[in-house]
This record gives sequence, structure tokens and C-alpha cells, in this order.
Amino acid sequence: MLKTTILQKIACILLISLFPMSIIAGCLPAGKTFTAADNGESINLKVNEIIKIKLESNPTTGYSWNLSGETSTAIIPLISSDYKTSTSDKEVVGAGGYETIIFKAIAKGNTTIILTYNKSWEEGIEPIETFKLNVTVD
Repeated sequence: MLKTTILQKIACILLISLFPMSIIAGCLPAGKTFTAADNGESINLKVNEIIKIKLESNPTTGYSWNLSGETSTAIIPLISSDYKTSTSDKEVVGAGGYETIIFKAIAKGNTTIILTYNKSWEEGIEPIETFKLNVTVD
């Protein structure tokens, strides 16, 4: 018989409480993944559908993808965002990678997911890049 120790239970509780978004994202059904090639496209979703947007990123420069306030999160909120380097060599300083941003359609309506590639603390400066995806949720 397999016994669970108190330490294992505590570790599990800590893992769940410290990393809820990554756990939720890992449990979500796989959705369609969009890339920079899909910038400006229009898509139709059903309520509860999941989509992923995977864009090149390099947070070591201070830049990252940020959700614009113009996006209606009442229709399609951001569920999680995760960055992974594109190199397997963890010793490479400043190596770029990809940011994967996950959204879930929760209500019917129309909105545009607008992601800007900028330094989130800088105000009044135009983003280096903007990604837009027009969304209709039926």
C-alpha cells in the first residue's frame, strides 16, 4: 500500500498555492496556437474555448508582451503567460525565446486581443511591436 507522508502533502499544498496559474494552464485543454504570422487575423470561438498566442520575446532586454486595456477581458480574459528560452543551454545570457499567452473565451461578444511589446513601466513610449487578433465569441 502506498502511504503519503505529511511532508509530501505539505509540498503538494505549497505547489498548488504558489503556482496556481501555471497549474491551471497545464490542465487546460489544448487550444489553437497563433503566432506573429496571424497578426491582424479574425477568429471565431465558442464559449469555453482556449487559445494560445506564441510570440518571440526577450525579457532580459526589459521588453515583454503586455495586454492592452482595450481588450475586453469580460469576453476573453488572459489566463496565463509563460516565457521559455529558445535555447536548451541555460548558460547563454540574454538569449531570446517565446512568450506563450493563454486566453479563454468566457462570454459571447466581439473584442480584439491587443498585445504590445514594450517595457511595462515606461509611459508615453510607443511599443516596439503590436499584435492584434480580432475575436468573435458565439
